[in-house]
Parts: sequence; C-alpha cells; structure tokens
Amino acid sequence: MGSGLNLNILLRIFSYDYLSLTNRYTIDDMNATPSLPATAYAVLGLLTFGHDLSGYELRGWAQGSFRHFYWSPAQSQIYRELKKLEEVGFVESSAVPQADRPDKTAYTITEIGRRALSHWVASKPVDRPVLKHHPAMRLFFGHLVEPSLLIEILEEHVSSLMQTLDDLEMQSAALTGDETSGFSPLVFDWAAEIHRGDLRGAEMVIKHLTTRG
Repeated sequence: MGSGLNLNILLRIFSYDYLSLTNRYTIDDMNATPSLPATAYAVLGLLTFGHDLSGYELRGWAQGSFRHFYWSPAQSQIYRELKKLEEVGFVESSAVPQADRPDKTAYTITEIGRRALSHWVASKPVDRPVLKHHPAMRLFFGHLVEPSLLIEILEEHVSSLMQTLDDLEMQSAALTGDETSGFSPLVFDWAAEIHRGDLRGAEMVIKHLTTRG
C-alpha cells in the first residue's frame, strides 16, 4: 500500500485554493503523497519506460512482466487504477486518432506522478511477500486423496514452472542491452531463481510421494 495520509497532511494538501479547482495534488513535501495501492503504482511505473500507452496496451505490458513475480491484472482493474491516477494528477490522458477505428485513449505519466513514484520506490516499507500456492494448498489436504493424484497435480505444476522459466529467459534475453528497460531484466532473472526454487521443491515432494507410494 502507498503512504498513509493523516488529517493534518490532508488539510495541507487542500489548503491551496487552486487545488479545489483542478482536483490535482502539488507534491512539494513528498510525505503528502496521496495514499494509493501498490497496484496503482505498478501501473504508473509502466509509463516510465518512454511510451504513451492505452489501458489495453498497459495490460499487455503487465501480462508480459508483472505476472511472473507480482500480479496479473484484469483489464477492468487496469482502468480502475488509471482512473485513480488521473484523479490525483499522476497521469494525463489524450485521444489518439486511429485509421478505421475509434480513437484510443493514451496515458502519460506527469512530472508529479514521476516524483511520487520515485518517492514510493525509495521510501515504502518492505512488505513480506505473500505466497498463494495452489498446489501446496492441495498437498496440505492431500490425506484425502490417493498419492498418485497428488503426483499428477505436482507434475502438472512442474510442467507449468518449466514453461514459465522458458518465458522468463526469453523476456530477459530480449531486454538485455536495451537501455530503456532499466532493471527489468534483473527482475526477470530474480523471478527465474524463485521459480527454480519452486521447481526443486516440487520435484522433492514428487520423489517423496513416489517413494512412499
């Protein structure tokens, strides 16, 4: 989650007359950053790589990156986050004409948005990662089924992990050397290491179940 706003900061933000007219935050004190969820900052961050993007394009970028290590958003969630970001002045939208198609809405990060994102990256407390591991949950209740079924579940999981590792390797290779990609190749490499650990763990459990069965 983003930094919380207490009442005093809220009053300071709205003490400027022009803010009531523009519905925009001027962030001279970055401690006054509006409280936004991490998912909003994730969407905002995608606009820092030098491209104006539509909501549809942003979801495509998210699917190609965040899903490997954080979040796989629905299209509707992308638009919800964009609405929040535009309301606080962190992004601006514009109509882009398209031949033989309706105009699309493209979004651009503002200078205030860039400063707020930099502040969030630099100062947000480090949260403990939350793991949602469906195969592990099913194994937790594995005493209700035959071990052979658990092995099938885990073998399917292993197959999925191997596909994910292939995808991450391609993503990292495609961006390595691209100066506009920032640290994203390094994040993909880190995500790959996490998935390799998961793969080793799944193979360990399969071996145990096979021996036991």
